[in-house]
Amino acid sequence: MLFKLVTFLVLLSSTLFAQTNFSAIHTKILTVTKNTITVPANQEVALGATGVIMHAFDESHKTIISAVTVIKKDANKLVLSLSPFKGISQQILPSYKIQPKVGDEVILNFLYTRAMAIVPDEATYNLVTKSYNAFDWVHPDIFASQLAAAYTPTPTKETIQTMCREQNIGIVLFAIDTKGYFTDCQSLRVLNSIPLPKAKHQKNPFYSRIEGIKGRLFGMIGGKGITDFDSFYSKLLGEK
Repeated sequence: MLFKLVTFLVLLSSTLFAQTNFSAIHTKILTVTKNTITVPANQEVALGATGVIMHAFDESHKTIISAVTVIKKDANKLVLSLSPFKGISQQILPSYKIQPKVGDEVILNFLYTRAMAIVPDEATYNLVTKSYNAFDWVHPDIFASQLAAAYTPTPTKETIQTMCREQNIGIVLFAIDTKGYFTDCQSLRVLNSIPLPKAKHQKNPFYSRIEGIKGRLFGMIGGKGITDFDSFYSKLLGEK
């Protein structure tokens, strides 16, 4: 039994990191259009991976001017869409309206060192976080507490993305049926998947130590929560 468990853990790690590089990748802009940029090809970068564009004022001062998402890849280049960077929301800071330029630095797999697990039970949570201990795992209690405070027992893409921005999380792992889906937290695109044992228990909306996440007025406001973990998160990610 111990041998089988060790073998399974080794397979988990090798399956993930052999196919997708989760390290930050620094590159330069090749071309710029109104809504997209291109950077040199890198087959280790997954479709749906996100990042930022850094603009240098001089050798000592830089700022983030845009968020980017990988929308296309081929043998020659990656095509990235442009969007406002929402990771820092400070009214007292100046708002830079600087257009990306050829040669600007792009950082892909931005914040991929920090992750959160949305899984059905404690056993799956322990398995995933111990198997992939290179990530700085943010405990799902934080997200569950936010949902409870907002009387929102049903997570949405928007509440997940907001949580990730507030906690500087780049990756969310969803454990659905017998697979784990490593997902970019802003695009919510699946970057890679791994095999996982089927969970023996199910806590809704996900495993945490927070009890009793309910909507207002017996669920009439905020919803009554989810009843089938696998079905709900499969639809949320668009996975069948």
